[in-house]
Amino acid sequence: MSITAHRVREMVAGLADAQEGAHHGHPDFRVNKKIFATLTEAEDRAALRLTSIEARALAERTPAVFRLVSDREPVTWVSVLLAGADESEFGDLLEEAWSLRVNEPPSRRR
Repeated sequence: MSITAHRVREMVAGLADAQEGAHHGHPDFRVNKKIFATLTEAEDRAALRLTSIEARALAERTPAVFRLVSDREPVTWVSVLLAGADESEFGDLLEEAWSLRVNEPPSRRR
């Protein structure tokens, strides 16, 4: 069980209209100008924007791999240790994070 940052990028490339960007010195992944996933600067962890129920269940089930980063209803950011993650499960979670954003209207310029 292990996923590389390169593999994360390959998975993101398979999601319609997903683009890589950056903020605060680390890579992020967006659809409709909204972030659905990020990598840490070291690219050893990813953060995914999931439903609170899903994120909490992951963190409870496998705390060595998943930890809550920002826990606010109805969505929560969960950090994933790439070295401990199952690629198939991570791919499903990445697609879920993308799907939660893909139907939202684009961000408005401030």
